[in-house]
Amino acid sequence: MELIGKIGRRKIYYVQIRNNSEWKSSLPKKDWIAFTISNNEDKELIYSAVNVILNKNVLYACNAGEFGSQTEDYFLEEIGWRGVQFKEKTGEEYDYDTSPMTSTHRNFGEGFWFASVLATDGDKLMDKVVCIDFTKRKVRNNLIKLVEKINNDWLPNNKDIELAKFDV
Repeated sequence: MELIGKIGRRKIYYVQIRNNSEWKSSLPKKDWIAFTISNNEDKELIYSAVNVILNKNVLYACNAGEFGSQTEDYFLEEIGWRGVQFKEKTGEEYDYDTSPMTSTHRNFGEGFWFASVLATDGDKLMDKVVCIDFTKRKVRNNLIKLVEKINNDWLPNNKDIELAKFDV
């Protein structure tokens, strides 16, 4: 996991998961925001990664890319399944108010801006945003440019769809 910048009090990290077996162990242990970037070609990687991310106590999962909506669905399904398992194990209702929040962003820049500036979970301190790149062509350089723009008071446009700019 690589520190690529800071926005306000939040440190912005980047990790690509393809050809990187160490990505799982590099994630924070609690109280962080995941900004996932996935395309249709990445769908076989999503399910197992969602479990890893949830097991690392993520508080908010913001999802972007062609497969962002489906990635959010995976998060929501797994959170729901964990709630069912909790009830079966304990006999008590699961408190979904304590589960991670999720969002999908069809506008890449707006999604990253939201994750790095606005995403909150009550009074919990979320000072780390980890950009988890599932893509083959990588978005690291795009994210670094967005960090700089946001730090210079840039606001995202309100275009309905804005795709990521890939490194290769």
